[in-house]
Amino acid sequence: MKYIVQIEIDPVAGLEVEANAQSLMAMVGAWQALKPLGMYPHIDRRAITVIVDVANEDAMFEALHTTWGLTKSYPRVSPVVSAEEFPRLLQRAGIG
Repeated sequence: MKYIVQIEIDPVAGLEVEANAQSLMAMVGAWQALKPLGMYPHIDRRAITVIVDVANEDAMFEALHTTWGLTKSYPRVSPVVSAEEFPRLLQRAGIG
C-alpha cells in the first residue's frame, strides 16, 4: 500500500534541527531506506512530503520513530491508492 507522509517541523524544533544537521540526515536516511517513490522538501516552510509503497505502517516504524524524535511531533500518515487500484479495493469491500 502507498502512504503519503507529511512531516512538519515546528519553529522550535526547526532551530534544533538546523543546529544539528546530522540528526536531519539520519531522519532522511531512515526514509530513504524505504526506497520512497518520492521525497519532496517544501520550499516555503520546514516540511517534507514522502511517498512510500510498503506492506503496512509497521514497515515505516523506524522512520516514523526517528522523525518523531527529531521533530517532536508524529508525522501525518495517509494511506492512498491510485485511480487504477480504487475499484479493486471497492470490490474487496463488497461494493461495486
